[in-house]
Amino acid sequence: MGGNHDHLEHQVQFRNLLALAIFSVALFAIACGSGDSTNDTVSTANDGEEAAPVLRIDEIFTVENFEAAGFKLSKEFDTDTVPMATNIYYGFAERRDIEIRKYASHADAMSAGVESAVAIMDRSPASNSAGGIITSNNNRTSYHAYLVVGNMIMLCQTDISVCENLATNVQSGG
Repeated sequence: MGGNHDHLEHQVQFRNLLALAIFSVALFAIACGSGDSTNDTVSTANDGEEAAPVLRIDEIFTVENFEAAGFKLSKEFDTDTVPMATNIYYGFAERRDIEIRKYASHADAMSAGVESAVAIMDRSPASNSAGGIITSNNNRTSYHAYLVVGNMIMLCQTDISVCENLATNVQSGG
């Protein structure tokens, strides 16, 4: 039984080191980013504990860019409860709910946007605080992953792959 405990302890240590490495790489990429746009991604199934993938830091997007890449817009929400967000869009892609929060700049998305996204990852699915929606059937959409794409924060319903697919296919400009 002692050997099993040691194995689990090593797994936890490995996961912590991996999360730290992912965060360090993302931080390094942001700090050393050139003027060129990048499609590099640090992929993770984040749950609020690990650093979110950051993509295409030098690009500015609109919801129309995401619609052209396959995002189906259902509604737009008020931004009063989400600091610095200029727009909040709810919709879906690949049969998964996605919320896209637009910010004036990548810097705003990385500060207020990430802080808000992390708070949602920690929130109980039954709460009524900002982020997520309650459907007409009184079901709550909760988000388990997020990523930063230029000036946007994408909140992803079950895993990050659907958001990553959109982020890979979206074209900036307008």
